[in-house]
Amino acid sequence: MDELDDAFDFVDSSQSVDDLYPLSASQEYVYVVLAQAVKQHIVAHEIPKFFPCKAINPIVIKRKWTGSTYKEITYSLMPGYIFLFSNERMEPRKVRTLDGVLKVLQYDDGAYALTAEDERLARWLALYDGTIGVSQAVRAGDRIQVVQGPLKDNIGRVTKVDKRRQRAKVEFQFNDTVFSAWMDFDWVETET
Repeated sequence: MDELDDAFDFVDSSQSVDDLYPLSASQEYVYVVLAQAVKQHIVAHEIPKFFPCKAINPIVIKRKWTGSTYKEITYSLMPGYIFLFSNERMEPRKVRTLDGVLKVLQYDDGAYALTAEDERLARWLALYDGTIGVSQAVRAGDRIQVVQGPLKDNIGRVTKVDKRRQRAKVEFQFNDTVFSAWMDFDWVETET
């Protein structure tokens, strides 16, 4: 673990993946569809019409600072990736016929349903309904202790920290591809 990861304390990171991201009957299977990035939102809206699922087009809420104030904007966390959660097995041929769909993610063994770390990331996204928002943190000396929000879950590796702008750059891996995103946090007061 590098020194930037050491600068963060992830509260209660001892929980198991199953505790943090429990399987539910409505999410027995998790799939990923790759779409043209410009059509990603439209494809995510259309897929449930052809396949009974919940489609998540993951986004990150980012602050754009202008002087002493900011406005929140959203951007795609994983351009082109759409996560599908269903309790039914998917027939990829049906989904591939939609305009904008490039392919359905498939493993070397022929399986379409996500497994292992890929499934863990997908269930983390589902925990936040695909919208990665602002976390809350407290100062603990030179350390940052994340107490609530997406950064608390320790889903990736922190590679940079900007304490002044209150954000951390996190790298995570999905399907052998490394993604990175700046995730914002607010300083909160500790209860005494």
